[in-house]
Amino acid sequence: MARKFPLQPLLDLSQNHVDSAAKNLQVLKVRWNDAEDKLKQLLAYRESYRDRLRESGSAGTSSMAMQDFRLFLIKLDTAIKLQQEEVVRCQARWDAGRQEWVRQRGKLKAFDVLSQRHFRSEEKRENLIEQKEQDEISSKKRDRTDEG
Repeated sequence: MARKFPLQPLLDLSQNHVDSAAKNLQVLKVRWNDAEDKLKQLLAYRESYRDRLRESGSAGTSSMAMQDFRLFLIKLDTAIKLQQEEVVRCQARWDAGRQEWVRQRGKLKAFDVLSQRHFRSEEKRENLIEQKEQDEISSKKRDRTDEG
């Protein structure tokens, strides 16, 4: 009977770490995509708002209303800058998460290689035991035939 792989608990733990890192990577990708979507919305809103500013400027809007438009655009540009920074942070977190997943996957592969070697070795050992048993049976049959 094949002996158990002595490092099986570490192999299982390593698999759990890879699974956890993969799930984390998915969450980080969703957050990154959400941040990019918010940035696109802000950029589209700014463009739309600028168009309205141009239209209202040509229609003869008061200087007070024009000042309010400009102040709002400044606030919108600030929000866009902050969102761009958030996109960069999300990307950096995803990159770090991917590196962790790759690192964990490397550990898993190493344990898996050891596991495969163990099972190949056990298979060879069992084959040798079986061959030895077959040789003994054949030898006993020969001995009985020679005696009789």
